[in-house]
Amino acid sequence: MLLDEPVTVPRLAVAKAWEWEQIGPAHPVLGVVDVWVEDDAAERLDELTRQALAEPGFYDLRTGRVTGEFRDLMLAIANADAECYGWSTDRRGHDRAVLAVPTGRNAVLATVENNLLTLETIKASRLVRAIVDGLPDFPAADIREFSIPKAGYEPKTTSDYTLDTTSDYTAAEQLRTLMTSRRAASHQLYVAARTDGARESSLPLTAVDSQDHGRILTYLSAATNGDLDITCGPGHPDYIASTLENTLTALRD
Repeated sequence: MLLDEPVTVPRLAVAKAWEWEQIGPAHPVLGVVDVWVEDDAAERLDELTRQALAEPGFYDLRTGRVTGEFRDLMLAIANADAECYGWSTDRRGHDRAVLAVPTGRNAVLATVENNLLTLETIKASRLVRAIVDGLPDFPAADIREFSIPKAGYEPKTTSDYTLDTTSDYTAAEQLRTLMTSRRAASHQLYVAARTDGARESSLPLTAVDSQDHGRILTYLSAATNGDLDITCGPGHPDYIASTLENTLTALRD
């Protein structure tokens, strides 16, 4: 098996292999070759790439080719019929990207952090849950789910309100209070599905880690009148996972 255990390689090495094999457009989580070197250094970079990929069995130095198993894995990622992925950024500027896609009976979880890509096998049933469980621990906000018309919400840079779930102030004011509070981190999450070869991704679902109120999840949803609502709910793992699952199901229908 190619991924009997988690494997970590330079992200750039996988991006190079993706180009060599002409897999097609790279997934945004994996990224593209984003460095430029002089001609005399290009071959050295390619050699380092081949060595980095050969160590976990992704490249065969004898044949000078990407291994069949790794090429199949890249093709599975490129043509996945379902995806869950996202990006996280904390207040110190630390970034992290994740992607989970099915690969036959199992699924693969890809994590990009500090220019390194870690690939590991997960259960296919944990496609969404693996992404949610990978979020940093943070308490969920003590709120109930609510929705407001997007057209009626105007974010402000500061808030004049203190969050109080027992008060009768408007839902828009409550959302504004949550969204303008101090943030420890934010996470943009997506799902995507492929039907008859056509890929469709969701709008972002944004989890905000508020230092004052806890984690919330916000996303756009269709109102009964055809307009868009902003829905906000507690950032509990079960709530986030079920929302992503429901969104993925809707894309497939």
